[in-house]
Amino acid sequence: MGLFLEVMLFPGGEVEQCRQAFVKCPQIPEMNVRPVDCSWAQYAGGAAVLLNDGAVGYDMPASLSAMLTCPIMLLYIYDDDYWGYHLWQQGVELDNFASLPDYFGPGEPPAKPGNASALARCFGVEPAKIARYLEPWDNEQMGQFAYPDDEFVIGDCWQLADFMAALGFAYDKLVPSPADTDLADLAAEAALNEESDFAPYLDNKCLPIDTPILPDVLNDQEYALLRALELPPVYADICQLLQNGLYADMLPLLTAAIQKTPNEPVLYLLRAFCYCQLECLTCGRSRRPDMDRDLTKVLEFEPDNIWALRAHCPTTATTSRYPRHIQDLTRLMEIDPEYISIHQVSRAYRYHWLGDDEAAKTDLLAVLERGDCWTVDLTYLCQEFALPGF
Repeated sequence: MGLFLEVMLFPGGEVEQCRQAFVKCPQIPEMNVRPVDCSWAQYAGGAAVLLNDGAVGYDMPASLSAMLTCPIMLLYIYDDDYWGYHLWQQGVELDNFASLPDYFGPGEPPAKPGNASALARCFGVEPAKIARYLEPWDNEQMGQFAYPDDEFVIGDCWQLADFMAALGFAYDKLVPSPADTDLADLAAEAALNEESDFAPYLDNKCLPIDTPILPDVLNDQEYALLRALELPPVYADICQLLQNGLYADMLPLLTAAIQKTPNEPVLYLLRAFCYCQLECLTCGRSRRPDMDRDLTKVLEFEPDNIWALRAHCPTTATTSRYPRHIQDLTRLMEIDPEYISIHQVSRAYRYHWLGDDEAAKTDLLAVLERGDCWTVDLTYLCQEFALPGF
C-alpha cells in the first residue's frame, strides 16, 4: 500500500478557532480521525493541519466550512499515485481537482482543471503562480516541472508540496521534528531484528521470525563506497564526502554530475543511497519517489544488478507499481537463489494485492515445500488463505 495523506488548509483562519471546530466536527468511526495525533501550524496566510496516518477526512470540509467563516481546502495524496483537493466555503464546494484523471475509470476523477481564480481569491495569490499546477497530468508533460523553482515534477504526487508552498503554506512546517521520535527504541528494535537467526521451517512448531533485511544499494554503505571507487578521479570530492558520511553535501554534487553525465549509473545509485540515508534524519516529505526514479535509471544500465533489484521492488509500494514489483521479484528468484523463498513470499503478497490469489497460493505452497523459510510474512499470508496447518 502506498502513501495516503490528507492536509487541511484554512486561509485566513487562526489555529485555535479552527482546531476547536475541527474537534467538534461530526465524525464516524470509519473516518479514523484522531485529533490528538493531528499536527497543526499557523502560517502568515492562515492555519493548517496534517491529519493522522490512516485518517479519511473527505467528509469533514462540508461540515467544517459551515462552522467557520474562512474557506477550507482538503488536500490529499492518493496511494502515492496522484494528488488533488476539494475547496469549500460556508457549506458549498467551490472547486475540486485531481492531478491524474480517469484513475478509477473513465471520468473518475474527471479530466478538468482546477479553478485558479477561485483559489486566488481564497488564498490571496496571483492566478498565474498556481495555474500550471491545476492542469491534469498529461503523458507528454510527465517528468517536467510546472514552474522552474519547483522541487517535484509533473507525475510525482509530492507536487502537492510545491502547490502548498505557492499558496503560502510550507508542508515541512506541519511535520513533527525527528526529535519527537524515540530513536533509541527504534535502534534497539533494528538491532534485535538483525540478530535474529533465520530459523528454518520445522513443521509449523517454531516461532516465525521477522523477514531478514537483505543488503541493497540503499542500506549498505560499504557497497556504495565500492561503487563510488569506480568513478573517474574528477569525482573524488563525492567519494570523500561519502566516506565522511556527509550525504546532504553530496546531493547537489551528484545532481550536477548527473546533468553532465546522464549515462553513469553509479551517480544515480549514490544519489538514491544518499536520499535513503537522509530519509529518517530530516523532517518533511519523503524522497522515496526520487529513490525509485534513480534506481530505475540504474537498472536501465545494469538490469541484473541484484542489489539494485532488491531495493527497487519495495521503494514505493503503490498499486500501479505492483506488476513491476512482480517482475523484479521474478528476476531476483532467478539470479539471487540464496534468498529465493524470501523473494517468492514477497511476490505472493503482490499477487494477493492485485487480486490474483491463485498465483499467491502457488507461491506460498512452493515456499512451504522448499522448507527453508519460516517468517511472520509467510505465516500471516498462509493464515489469510487458511492453508492446511494454519
